Amino acid sequence: TMMAASITVVLLLTLQLLHPTNSFSTITMTSSPPSPMALNLKCKVKPTHRTKFLTAIQANQQSTRLNEPNNLQFVIGQDTEDENTFYFHEEFVNCEAFQEHMETQHFKVYNAFVSEEKPFEEPPVICLYNLREENDDVVSKKRGVHKESFGLNVNLYPKASVRDDFLKVISDNKQGTDTIEELALQYTYGESTTIDGISEGSANTFHFHEQYTGKDHGKEGFNVHASMPHFAAWEEFVQTDPFEKDPEVFFFKIIED
Repeated sequence: TMMAASITVVLLLTLQLLHPTNSFSTITMTSSPPSPMALNLKCKVKPTHRTKFLTAIQANQQSTRLNEPNNLQFVIGQDTEDENTFYFHEEFVNCEAFQEHMETQHFKVYNAFVSEEKPFEEPPVICLYNLREENDDVVSKKRGVHKESFGLNVNLYPKASVRDDFLKVISDNKQGTDTIEELALQYTYGESTTIDGISEGSANTFHFHEQYTGKDHGKEGFNVHASMPHFAAWEEFVQTDPFEKDPEVFFFKIIED
């Protein structure tokens, strides 16, 4: 489960996904200062609905990529151990672009599928966050689409007392990953964001999306990452008991036709 404010975000957004209403389109999202935003989602699909679900979500994905210039990325991944658990990662140039996405016809078609078919074993968990430390070149154009890659979404909850130290070691980890690792495709992170009218977000709640390439559907790249000095510095920091609650790490294989 998320912290209290994040739980509010997850439950209310999930209700809107499962029971779409006209009022959803009136929700506005803000970030201060304005910055690109991202969404991580985890869902467990009923085995009987797996094929229909993949057809519906991939249609939404492809239309989003092709028809929404302000969408930067839309990734779907399958859990490495459970074929019926899936993860999304989406990026938009700003919060307004995300709201525009929710008003598109392809999103409404997917929403109708979810409402009518009820494909989930349990409510999806949704995390919204503002991207940090991404240069203008990265957030001004669509990210590349990578087949046969390995992904992970992560939720971290550092104690307020170690926030600065946490951000320093994460920044070093990101910089090392982005600049040194040839098999690293992406290291994205940010802090839980505000949604007007629903929640003020949750301070010191951070979400991550990473992608790697190489042998074994990209797992080689992640193994290289885990052997790097900047990752060792991260592991050393983890040993100092820096978290309010245990980290949540989800591994998956990127699905691309």
